[in-house]
Amino acid sequence: MPQFAPSNLRLHFKTLTERTSALILALTVGVTVALVSIAFFKIVGFITPIWRQNLPTELKYNMDSISLTLAASLLISSLLAGYFLSKIKDGRPHGPADLILAAQKEEAPDLKVGTYSSILALINLSGGASVGIFGPLVHLGGCVSEFVHKKFDRLPKDIVLGCGGGAAIAAIFAAPIGAAVFAHEAIIRRFGAFGTVPVIIACFAAFGVSDLALGSHRMYSVIMEPTLDYSTLFYTFLLGIVTGLFSIVYISLITNLPKALKVTKVKIIFRPIIPATLLFFISPVLPHVLGAGSETVALAMSGGLSISLIIALIFAKIFVTPICLSFGFFGGVFAPALFIGSMLGALWDLLLVTPGQTSFALVGAASIAAATVGSPLAAIIIVFEMTGSYEGAVLSMLSVSLACLISRSFIGRSLFDRQILSRGIILKDDHI
Repeated sequence: MPQFAPSNLRLHFKTLTERTSALILALTVGVTVALVSIAFFKIVGFITPIWRQNLPTELKYNMDSISLTLAASLLISSLLAGYFLSKIKDGRPHGPADLILAAQKEEAPDLKVGTYSSILALINLSGGASVGIFGPLVHLGGCVSEFVHKKFDRLPKDIVLGCGGGAAIAAIFAAPIGAAVFAHEAIIRRFGAFGTVPVIIACFAAFGVSDLALGSHRMYSVIMEPTLDYSTLFYTFLLGIVTGLFSIVYISLITNLPKALKVTKVKIIFRPIIPATLLFFISPVLPHVLGAGSETVALAMSGGLSISLIIALIFAKIFVTPICLSFGFFGGVFAPALFIGSMLGALWDLLLVTPGQTSFALVGAASIAAATVGSPLAAIIIVFEMTGSYEGAVLSMLSVSLACLISRSFIGRSLFDRQILSRGIILKDDHI
């Protein structure tokens, strides 16, 4: 029998106290990040209706939709973006790639640059830039968690940064399990015996706060009742291949287009005017590409868009978002990936299954998102959390696995790893 000497009891009690304080820190991080993320989300949601346009369900040019309000919004946001870019060293905002690098090197993220980057993202998203909200929130969550960690040093750096990044996703996406897995897959990049518990606590705390503040919510309300027959599995197999190929194009454009800056020689303060002008001129035809595009994704998942419009949106988004990101409109890559994937899946829905029966739109969204951010398990779990459909999770598993296999063979583990590699830094597990 084990001997419980007083000295051993004191040691066990000390260990229990330290771990309990670490869990309290994780809880604090989750609540704090949730409040900041909700405030960020609410501000964007309050401003965007000012310029938001009606979304047609058919591909057509609408002269009446030319909006001076939109023009003013894009102009103001581009000028403000240029100003904040000029305040950041080398004109490079920090995002999830920097958070991953900080976690792997056990270093603190740059809080000053992180603050400027968050303000820049808030301005861009509110102004209509064709970028996402999740990437900036993940990095912001990491910065907030580092600020809290400075006050109460109880967790390893990578774990606390994972807590912050995962909590941001849990708060806005309302998928705490998937958010916790995302934190381990994409940021921490390992699963530890104790480290998993703080991340789970942070994610569920953030989810609880968002549920109290926003009510019971999901980013998308999706019903999936697919039949797991051979034809459905075959179509899913094809979708996995196609989304993998589109992921390669999407990631390549984002990482290679910044080289065009050297050709333009445009001063940093004026760079965002270029994508702002592009967005204004295509808005009468494709207002859907403005902003993160959540409403358009919801339309696609309900089968409400025409085939011609879906095809146009796929190619528009896959080019417009990299242009925005390359010329100073800072934001996330996750929401645009969801957009492109959901359009591809919606095309499958309209061509291959009964119209209105959503099966492939969410599967396509999960596939490109997983390949882009390097978190296939999280994508599959989020699909299950959003739908409660075992069949949907099985289809997602097949499509996501194929998309990630193809993308990783040509691009690497994720877009973030590729961005880190472009700086001459090779992460020890980037080949996995």
